[in-house]
Amino acid sequence: MEKKQIKTTRIWLAYIGLSLAVFSWAINTVIAKAVISEIKPMTLSFYRWLTALIIILPFALSHLKTDGRLIRQHLGFLFVLAVPSVAAYNSILYFGAQYTTATNISLVAATMPVMTILLSWMMNKKKPRLIQSMGVMISISGMLMIIAKGSRHLLLNLSFNPGDLLIVLSIASWAFYSVLLKKRQIDISPISFLTVLICLGTICILPFYVWEFFVFKGFEINLVNISIFLYLGIFPSILSYIFWNYGVRTAGASIASVFMYLLPVFTALIASVFLKESLYPYHLYGGFLIFLGLLLSSFQRV
Repeated sequence: MEKKQIKTTRIWLAYIGLSLAVFSWAINTVIAKAVISEIKPMTLSFYRWLTALIIILPFALSHLKTDGRLIRQHLGFLFVLAVPSVAAYNSILYFGAQYTTATNISLVAATMPVMTILLSWMMNKKKPRLIQSMGVMISISGMLMIIAKGSRHLLLNLSFNPGDLLIVLSIASWAFYSVLLKKRQIDISPISFLTVLICLGTICILPFYVWEFFVFKGFEINLVNISIFLYLGIFPSILSYIFWNYGVRTAGASIASVFMYLLPVFTALIASVFLKESLYPYHLYGGFLIFLGLLLSSFQRV
């Protein structure tokens, strides 16, 4: 009985952790939209990951020493992983936030599992089941409905908001990282893996940040901006990763993936309060198609 109670407690802790991880990512999206006019995309991305690196490094040093040989052996592949995940994904998302709403970002980002499945089929050359193909097509239809704002005219004329297209590119970047990660595992500790990716990704972002700094002259250093970087560096970059991994290990990957459906819900609620964003019918219809497609495509996921 005691073991059953402990297991139940662990499951509930996993659910809470998964919810907190998704909630943190939702706040990241809203913050990006709120500050992007004052803090440019590469600056926001660079200081987010630099903050995360400074915080995580003291905890990772002993693990990095233990895993040093394997890290050096796989450094090239780790760099390839760092580019689409740390360097590209959020940087492109922050660029997209200049032109689209936080609600749109979260709804389009909800297609990430489908994008991952699609890239996995292409890269692994595996034939999908019919129900999976239908799910992918339905989710993409929902994404196109949101990008085209429910307008057939915009869709037929390919007249899309550039911000929405950048969000599609950003989730494709993360999906590419996910497929690469699945194809080849490296036997190092999770904290070493995360620290190395953050370090390599931050190095990749650095030259773009330097260019942006000289062109746009940086940003104002004040308590609000420092608090933003601390939040971005601690919560969506480190703690959410830890919460999510605990949830996957405890509740399982299939259960954890369902919690991603909360991302548009959390983002829409937070954005409506702080950014005064409105929900339109095409958000609801497109969101329904995305989630329906996700459910169908999750059958025997590749």
